[in-house]
Amino acid sequence: MKTNKRIIPALVVSLFATLGAAQSQAAQFSNVYVFGDSLSDAGYFRPFLTSLGLPSTLVATLGRFTINPGPVWSELVSQHYGVATPGPSNAGGTIYAQGGARVSQASASTPPGAAQRPVSTQITEYLGSSGVADPNALYAVFAGGNDMLQNLGLFQAGQITQAQLQANVLQAASDDVAQIARLRNAGARYILAFALPDVGGTPSAAAGGAAVAASVTALSAGYNTTLFTGLASAGVRAIPVDVFGLFTDVKNNAASFGITNTTGIACLPFPPITTTGSSQFCTSANIVPNGQTYLFADSVHPTPIAQAILADYVEGLIDGPSQYSLMAETALHARTAHVRSLGEGVRTAFAAKQGNWNVFVSYDNSDLNFDARQGLQEQRTDNNNLSVGVSMMASENVAIGAAWGRAEAKARFGNSAGSYRLHEDAFSVFFGYRGQNLYAGGALSISNTDYNDIKRNIKLGPVTRTAEATAQGNNGSFFGNVGYDFKWGNLQIGPLVSLAAQNVDINSFSESAAAGTPTNTGLLSIGTQKRRSEVWSVGGKASYDIAGWTPWIRVTADKERRDDPRFVTATVQSLGSIGNSYDIEGYRPDSTFITTSLGVRGNITNWVGVGLTFYKVSSREGIKDDGVTAALAVRF
Repeated sequence: MKTNKRIIPALVVSLFATLGAAQSQAAQFSNVYVFGDSLSDAGYFRPFLTSLGLPSTLVATLGRFTINPGPVWSELVSQHYGVATPGPSNAGGTIYAQGGARVSQASASTPPGAAQRPVSTQITEYLGSSGVADPNALYAVFAGGNDMLQNLGLFQAGQITQAQLQANVLQAASDDVAQIARLRNAGARYILAFALPDVGGTPSAAAGGAAVAASVTALSAGYNTTLFTGLASAGVRAIPVDVFGLFTDVKNNAASFGITNTTGIACLPFPPITTTGSSQFCTSANIVPNGQTYLFADSVHPTPIAQAILADYVEGLIDGPSQYSLMAETALHARTAHVRSLGEGVRTAFAAKQGNWNVFVSYDNSDLNFDARQGLQEQRTDNNNLSVGVSMMASENVAIGAAWGRAEAKARFGNSAGSYRLHEDAFSVFFGYRGQNLYAGGALSISNTDYNDIKRNIKLGPVTRTAEATAQGNNGSFFGNVGYDFKWGNLQIGPLVSLAAQNVDINSFSESAAAGTPTNTGLLSIGTQKRRSEVWSVGGKASYDIAGWTPWIRVTADKERRDDPRFVTATVQSLGSIGNSYDIEGYRPDSTFITTSLGVRGNITNWVGVGLTFYKVSSREGIKDDGVTAALAVRF
């Protein structure tokens, strides 16, 4: 026995050491890289503007194809995902987009003497000699508009036929697929694949008359269909950005977005360089009255308000699935609360005579809060768990029992981003063993889980729309522990080891628009989620019996063994059958942490016992997890 008293504590210390330091989940993306044309350009042509003799102070504010100084969507999204000062690649930034660029062909829009940099060249510049893409970065490819406009110009000049026009535009879409595939094959995992907007809805197309505008709209739709079906056929997973549907929505509901004009242009000439409005040379000093509320800065480029709407839309495609991944974390927490109550059932049985039945009731209230991090709003969760069970001593040393538990959790996202409710009915069977010094226990639990009142608020510039949904799921879990108590009078102290394993499944669900919402813009369908957890814990417990009451404390170092990245699959509803499914990494908490529990239990009478427990999880960055459990037991 003396040898055991030396070996067991040493073993516990050894196990604590193997857990190592907690590892925080990295920022959602390591960087943001953007390839494309003027719709994404953050100022690539500033050196060209300087060559025109413009003052450097003015050039610093120009260069974007919008009402300068913008910003444009590529800058906004980059900032949202942690890029402090996004800028063009020729100024040390990661936005490779160049105004006038085509997908893979030379552009007639490139200024004399400037480099021809189609998207294919931009990606080559990024990949460099290594040919490897950072798998943890976010990428965007937004091109094809210049392929359409320049081929349309050739058709209107009689240099190509209508059949050639259509073939050339669809070939550009196929080239777009090939460039996205290049990134994917080089290791990129998160790629935004942008559809063309409705180019037929621009002032440029409208100037050609209704027939021209309609044909350009059809060409835009054809480009997008070829792009997304091509990606699907090639097995290239990308995040599809339905710019066509978004800007159609904005035009049709302009007033709600604060847009007062959807047909004219905001920019005025910039003499002596331009005689018509050009967004590249446009600031608040040379726009029409109320020009900031126009949809278009010039004949084809959007204003900053439209750029902000696009940025919000893109962020929602990524942040929505990421936010929904917290639903599985809430389910894990609800089950852990139920399992805590089962310990009361075992202790109640140990206090009774063999063969006698015992009834116990416990109530657990806890907070589970996740702090905001890059691409994720905070979640504040209030959890309530009621458990009722029966137990008995089946033999001198073994207790058995069964319990039912109901969990109700209300989760709220920060910045009014949404909320949901969890409802779960769990059923458990459990046992406990108590020897002179050795003790052990185990519990099996199953449940059906309902997620009700799911709401996600979709921000689109000044407009916020609400998506609604319900979902179902289940959770099967096992808990087991073993420990050894050394006894010195009324004091008991010793090591323990436990395992808590859970299999959480959440069925697929689709968002629907709240009443009064005009379109399905931004709505997502979310695929089945599977969250697997296997937490091993090692630590110690101490208790002291005094006058019929037992205060106690338990401290464990915990290690989540199932800590591989988990992905949430989503589909953009507005794209219908041509929409591609894509994957966003879900929330991944620190895999090592500390759990401290302390409490007191005792008997009010010979047949009524009570217990009170407080617990707190620490050393998990960005997570607050603590609560209290009260229990009442009656022995018959």
